[in-house]
Amino acid sequence: MQRILSSIERAGNRLPHPFILFVTLGVFIVLLSAILSATGTSAVNPKTGDIVTVKSLLSDEGIVFILTSMVSNFVNFPPLGLILVVMFGIGLADKVGLMSSLMQVSVAKAPPALLTLVVFLAGICGSVASDANYLILIPLAAMVFHSVGRHPLAGAAAAYAAAGAGYDASLFVTVGDALFSGITTEAARTIDPQAYISPLDNYYFVACSVLVLAVVGTVIVDRFVEPYLNRSLPVNGKQCQAKPVLVELSTAEKRGLKRVMWASLAYLGLVLLLVLPETSPLRNPDGGLVPSPFLKSFVPILFGYFITIGLTYGVSVDKIRSSRDVPELMAESTRELATTLVLFFAIAQFIAYFKWSELGQFIAIEGSNILESTGFTGMPLVIAFILMTAVLNIFMTSGSAQWALMAPVFVPMLMLSDFNPAFVQAMFRIGDSTTNIISPMSPYFSVALVYMQRYVPSMGLGSLISTMLPLALGFLICWTLFLLLWLTLGLPLGPGVYMMM
Repeated sequence: MQRILSSIERAGNRLPHPFILFVTLGVFIVLLSAILSATGTSAVNPKTGDIVTVKSLLSDEGIVFILTSMVSNFVNFPPLGLILVVMFGIGLADKVGLMSSLMQVSVAKAPPALLTLVVFLAGICGSVASDANYLILIPLAAMVFHSVGRHPLAGAAAAYAAAGAGYDASLFVTVGDALFSGITTEAARTIDPQAYISPLDNYYFVACSVLVLAVVGTVIVDRFVEPYLNRSLPVNGKQCQAKPVLVELSTAEKRGLKRVMWASLAYLGLVLLLVLPETSPLRNPDGGLVPSPFLKSFVPILFGYFITIGLTYGVSVDKIRSSRDVPELMAESTRELATTLVLFFAIAQFIAYFKWSELGQFIAIEGSNILESTGFTGMPLVIAFILMTAVLNIFMTSGSAQWALMAPVFVPMLMLSDFNPAFVQAMFRIGDSTTNIISPMSPYFSVALVYMQRYVPSMGLGSLISTMLPLALGFLICWTLFLLLWLTLGLPLGPGVYMMM
């Protein structure tokens, strides 16, 4: 096991930073387009019958495109605006302490018999709080487990698995939903220029996945992980370096949470008043909601909700004292996106080059032809795609970088085989989440290890992997089977979204 982990770590360390990786890929696309264009490479689109010929980015036209479109490629990159708007709202709620208080009140007050289940539900849904989910929930769950006489590492493992392996499932629409849907939209427009993938297009499936993963995680922790930890890494008075000190919420924080509840109900009521009337401008001309302006405006509605509860809680706990505090807190939250924005610049150029040169269409057409000729479609294809994503995720734990690399190839390819791009995204999300917790490349791998070493100083990298491996495999297998069951029952992944187009 140690050799395998060391090999993974060495291989991952050799990978360049995602920004450098996409710059390198952009240069590669430029050179490849020139070579294929010189050889007259082309393909016939099976949907339209049009001939797709690869265009050289080193031609006069290509050089002009590279130089004149650099800014617009970045500014018009679909995930850019979505993630900024969502982070303005969620960031405000996070910076005033609302997310932290919600985690504390949900986990610390859980009945002992339901403690593990509540940790998983809080951790999986806590992905809306991004980094705070790991930094708050892991030590909190360990302390709560310890305080009720259970193994603290079991609590930490449950929290880490929920936050990492269940990252792409949530009852709430998250930054990840906006990010992935934007990248998927850009990739899908290689085939359909009018394509639009909404942040809600996977919602039914990922929301129902929360309960499935929470139950699976609870069974694995209670029946396998905690007994294993009690045998191999027992905690006694001499070994324990951290004492369970649970911080009670203040009167102001409790009052703030109550006000947030009332504000949430009021906001929901307002949205329903706007949407329910058949003559609502948020409905389509036929009076329906799929598709409709409501689905396309969900990000602004989500932004308004988080601003509302963030202001309500911030004023209640005296974190917001004047109007100046609001933009400052919103700006503080977006500073954490600086690295992501730099990465988006490189990704936007790479995807634009891929699309303009027609390499995306060419690879999609040839790839779909290969899939049809081999008969490798349906459920075997679904399983193979998820497994491939899960393995790649061990080495490239940035979900946005990995999807930006995979989407331009696989979304158009599978669209030509009639797969819905939102379904391809759903497959990716399973693999992208489940192996996060066993990858030494994950930035939170060492965070979880440090928290666990507070209780058992001898805890090492191998011990952490052996603790988390059953959870990673359990999530991967059960979540994949749940998707297959979902498809067998013919259920929609989101509003009006199914497996096939």
